[in-house]
Amino acid sequence: MLVRRIKVLSILFLAAAAAPSDLACQAQESQPLDLNQIGYDLGSPEASVRVVELSDFGCGYCRLFHQETFPTLLALYVDAGLVQWKYVPFVLGMFPNGLEASMAAECGGEQDQFFPMQRRLFSDQAGWKNSQDPLPFFAGLAEEEGLDVDRFNRCVEGGWRENRVRANIRLGREVGTRGTPTFLIEGIPISGALPLDTFRDILDIALRQKGITPPPRGQEEG
Repeated sequence: MLVRRIKVLSILFLAAAAAPSDLACQAQESQPLDLNQIGYDLGSPEASVRVVELSDFGCGYCRLFHQETFPTLLALYVDAGLVQWKYVPFVLGMFPNGLEASMAAECGGEQDQFFPMQRRLFSDQAGWKNSQDPLPFFAGLAEEEGLDVDRFNRCVEGGWRENRVRANIRLGREVGTRGTPTFLIEGIPISGALPLDTFRDILDIALRQKGITPPPRGQEEG
């Protein structure tokens, strides 16, 4: 367990800064990030407004945002074809087991089941956040969501998605993420789990700038 945990934790430090003598890491870091290869998209690629969200699975405000605010934004803006939403599982480095949770989510994505794992990692946050070894808990979530658990475990323990985790962390660093959630709305960074009405105001302004009429107020999903 200890060796496995050290291996996973090492990803964070390798991604945060390449050592001056590590020419291979420096070369990789010098390459521009391809946003098409980072994160997971919801909504139409033809949407007029694009949002990139960087959230840490160990962040309580991120959990509340996805439980209380995002469902309405999803229904009114994303599902309506107005906004494309890209979720990036970022690792801030201050929440227990946040890195392991990010790897678990990415290994869900390896089986095209990222969003079911995302939902469970937030809703079951209390079950893994302070665990000494959260990986069996993650495997249980994966099994409940219908994933191939053997493949999931091999992915997590073998670091199959390390490059994606590194890229997620690098993106957050490059845009100056100091807290989560952080959003890039049409490339403009906005920090914090904003209230629903405030977030709608921002999206509505972005839509109007594109000549698009935003959804009328009063359309709220319960």
